[in-house]
Amino acid sequence: MLVNVAIKFPHNWFSLRTIDVLVDGKFHSTLSAIGNHSFEINHEANEIIFQLGKFFPYRTKVSVIDKDKKESNLFVVLHLNYRGLILSLYDSLKPTFLQSKKTTQDEYEHFIENGFTKEIIHLKDSKASVLMILISLVILIFSIVQQANDLAPFAFLIGLSSLITSLVYFREKETERNSYKSRMIASILLFLLALFFLENSYLFLHWIVLSFTTLLTLLFIQNINHRNYSV
Repeated sequence: MLVNVAIKFPHNWFSLRTIDVLVDGKFHSTLSAIGNHSFEINHEANEIIFQLGKFFPYRTKVSVIDKDKKESNLFVVLHLNYRGLILSLYDSLKPTFLQSKKTTQDEYEHFIENGFTKEIIHLKDSKASVLMILISLVILIFSIVQQANDLAPFAFLIGLSSLITSLVYFREKETERNSYKSRMIASILLFLLALFFLENSYLFLHWIVLSFTTLLTLLFIQNINHRNYSV
């Protein structure tokens, strides 16, 4: 069976590196970490592993099922779990940063031309970002005011980190859909968690944070469900 592998990483990362190919756990060959490659494997092979790096390597595997074995060609694309430059600093610490996908020949050729495409959300306004900044400021201010509250420092950290995140993405007009979902869900959960660290000052603090967070959730759902994205 001929295995066709297309490798395309954002910003040509790792282009001077090589990727080891292991078939059923045994070393098979080495590929340059850029461009298109082909190699032969036995029709009895069940698994192909691609490994980038020697120490704490990135690894991804492709299972060769019975349906694949009936074909003369197998098409595989290698890409990175790229969610933007900033998030990549975190994602690159995971061994799953390198990812693989079996494709059809048409998808394979499309990948060669265009790379790995993801759903991109086009944000029509900055309402969600403004609301996140307001919630973060409320949490931050009251965590400072409540000096007698032993749990206030935890709320302070939530408010500060959320404020920094909100400012970083404030002018964002386009974002990868899954990245946006993860970031927003994490922020909403942190805002709710902050309620447990703050005393209900003036009898309305919890109500304000909860109301704003509910509104933020509605805006988030609207952005996700609205058909304002492309691939």
